[in-house]
This record gives sequence, C-alpha cells and structure tokens, in this order.
Amino acid sequence: AQARSTSLPFIPTDWIFRFFPYICRDRVRFMLRFNQISFLMGLGYFYLWAHMPYKNDHYEGFYESPLYNYVKGELAKTGQLEENLRIKAKSFYPKEE
Repeated sequence: AQARSTSLPFIPTDWIFRFFPYICRDRVRFMLRFNQISFLMGLGYFYLWAHMPYKNDHYEGFYESPLYNYVKGELAKTGQLEENLRIKAKSFYPKEE
C-alpha cells in the first residue's frame, strides 16, 4: 500500500493518528516528513517574520516613549543630560593617532 505524503500543519500529531488514520499509514515516514516540515516552518518563521532586518536595530532610530522623553527633559533642565553626553563613550576602541 502506498502511504500518502500529505501533512496538516498546526495540528497535534496524536490528533492526526487518532482522527486521520489514512494520512499516517506509515508512521516512520510520517514522522520524518513531520520533522522536516516543522524544521522548515521554524526557519521560515524566524527568517521571514521574527527576523526583520533594519528595524530599530541601531541607536539612532529607536522609539522614544513618553517616559523616556520626560526623563530626558528633566535631565536637560538640571544640566545632567549634557554632562552624561559629555562623559559617554562613543566608541569601544580607542582612537588611533
């Protein structure tokens, strides 16, 4: 008998064995395909959805919340902001002369 090579994503495997026996006649081949599909779906999720390149991954364009703006304004009123910016390290490596 030929085993079908279809699978149903996002459905628990034990439900497929219980309610869809025609899909999983050969358990070894089914588990192999299920693992391959799950791995590829995980990579697809990571690289296509969760990994969005150039989206606020730098310090120049991050979202400034209202609390951040308030604290920054209070520091600017007292003069602490200029002092913090003056002593802030701009580069990890020392400048070469």
